[in-house]
Amino acid sequence: MNVPFLRTAYNYDRDAASDESGLSCEDESLAIQSAEEESNINTIVRRFGLTGQLPDQVAMPRSGDFTGVPDFHTAMNLIRQAQEEFLRVPADVRARFQNDPQRFMEFLEDDGNRAEAERLGLLRLVPVVPSSGTPDEGAAS
Repeated sequence: MNVPFLRTAYNYDRDAASDESGLSCEDESLAIQSAEEESNINTIVRRFGLTGQLPDQVAMPRSGDFTGVPDFHTAMNLIRQAQEEFLRVPADVRARFQNDPQRFMEFLEDDGNRAEAERLGLLRLVPVVPSSGTPDEGAAS
């Protein structure tokens, strides 16, 4: 007959189990320690109180006329649809834009990128219809 193991404070070492199953982060920290003082919220607020200026990197919230924006649900559906469309683009093309739909859209909105977009197969080439060489009927002779 198998007797189940009953864990008690006398037969179970919690520290050993934690060391065995836990995450140990021994890598060198990538945090920039020299920026500690300038990124401290108390320092930022104190400087703002003295000078009246926020740090240069802080972007203030924007306000404007957003009456043309649909309701939240519709906006989120449009974003989801755009993300799904972006995922249909080949992986190597998505990697070209660091898998960021925003970078992809900015690239497509710039007319200077038209040749590269055609090379990547992102634009449909419009067939050029050759002219027949006949003068317009409405033109005066």
